[in-house]
Amino acid sequence: MHRVTPPPLDSTAPPARAHHTSVIAVSTFIALALAPLGLVLFSLRDHDGQRIVELVLLTVTAIIIAARAIPRWDGAIHPNGRRAIGIMSAIAALGVLSTLQAPVTRAAMLEAGLLLALALFAIGIGLAAARLGIERMMAIPVAASLLFVFAVAVRYAAALSAQTPLLREHLLPAYSNYRFFNHVQTVTIPLILAAATVGTIRVGVRRWAMFALVLEFCLLFFTGGRATMAALGLAAILVAAIFRREAFRWVVRLGFAAMLGAVLYLLLFNAIPLLLGLPRDFFAADVIERSGAGVGSQREYLWSLAWQYIRESPLLGIGPMHYAHRINEEAAHPHNVYLQLAAEWGVPFAVLVIGLAAFGWVRLLRAARSCADPYRCALGISLVAAGVAIAVDGTFSGNFVMPMSQLWIAFLVGLSIAYLHSATRPSLAATGTVAFPAARWTVPALCVASVFAIWHGVWPEIMDVNAHVDRVRAEIVHNQRDNPRIWSHGWFR
Repeated sequence: MHRVTPPPLDSTAPPARAHHTSVIAVSTFIALALAPLGLVLFSLRDHDGQRIVELVLLTVTAIIIAARAIPRWDGAIHPNGRRAIGIMSAIAALGVLSTLQAPVTRAAMLEAGLLLALALFAIGIGLAAARLGIERMMAIPVAASLLFVFAVAVRYAAALSAQTPLLREHLLPAYSNYRFFNHVQTVTIPLILAAATVGTIRVGVRRWAMFALVLEFCLLFFTGGRATMAALGLAAILVAAIFRREAFRWVVRLGFAAMLGAVLYLLLFNAIPLLLGLPRDFFAADVIERSGAGVGSQREYLWSLAWQYIRESPLLGIGPMHYAHRINEEAAHPHNVYLQLAAEWGVPFAVLVIGLAAFGWVRLLRAARSCADPYRCALGISLVAAGVAIAVDGTFSGNFVMPMSQLWIAFLVGLSIAYLHSATRPSLAATGTVAFPAARWTVPALCVASVFAIWHGVWPEIMDVNAHVDRVRAEIVHNQRDNPRIWSHGWFR
């Protein structure tokens, strides 16, 4: 029986429920823009502090989504949604089997709960963006960028004043490794570019966004993030080839910001240090030299381990997060999200997840191409480009593992959900929906399961993270090197 009902993501939500999405938006701003800088004031290790912030944000979002879903959703879905539900059900079934067969069930449950909570967070961002407007949500990456750049500027000025070396690990606060900041830039640079390009965004915000974009490129060149540079370059080429005239302004602004960022980098991190005689730990030729060496022997070693685990257990994998269960000499993850999914969760799970992500990206691409409004098209181009950049970066890095980049990726997915919903809302209303009573309680059940899995997994450790990290180093890995995964030590037994 068909009946017409409002779509789940409805920008006409009653005022009494508007505060739910506002709380999600404000919590996200605090976690992504303010919390990273706040960690500098505390004694927690940067990675571990970011993880705690992530878990708190995901818990808050899950509670809000559960509270909102029970009284609001009447259990109706669009007919085309049944296919997606079928695929997600298969993914869930494979994920449960992989988790149950893992040697350390508690760690596997933690990873499964974390990924489920990130998916729910993306839904929460989609709700917030649909209710408040995607353009308003774009203020979050702009504000986060400006606040972080301010912190870098303070440290830069202090280094010049004290005549100390300009070292990347000292100038970039809140990240235990400046490469983790590059993972965040892969997402935020396209979003900031959207804020600087879309004409429906206020002029003042657009100007600040362009300023932030130039500074982001300056820091990108300073840190020498090759994967992020390659990801953004390939994304720009792809959107230029697909959108052509519609992407001209977007690509020109990206190139212009990159050029200004390069000039600023040469001034701040080359000319001034040379003039003052200050040592530094990065030179532009380093990127060329490292690129000439290929992906590097460390990545090849980690990838070979992943292939070994895939051959060992192709159906269900060795267990979620269990790449970090088998200690190696380099890292607790393979620096390749596709190999990581197949090695830890199994090949069928990886194929379904990657296929679902690709299907969503293609739908986003079609929505952006068919958009008659040039401003909405520009917004869609940024979302499409960010998706490409994330996929490329994930081939060579741990952007799907680190807490801040995980949140930013989920943030992008949420914005994409809202964008797709706004593009397809008329067709959804015209087609109608079909009854699916079980859906009313499915979302709250998933929220409860994710929160339980996360806090069951981390509670014994989160009470004293520093002591836990030190204990693991003493009992499992007898060195002081960080190999971050869930916590900074990376490993578990």
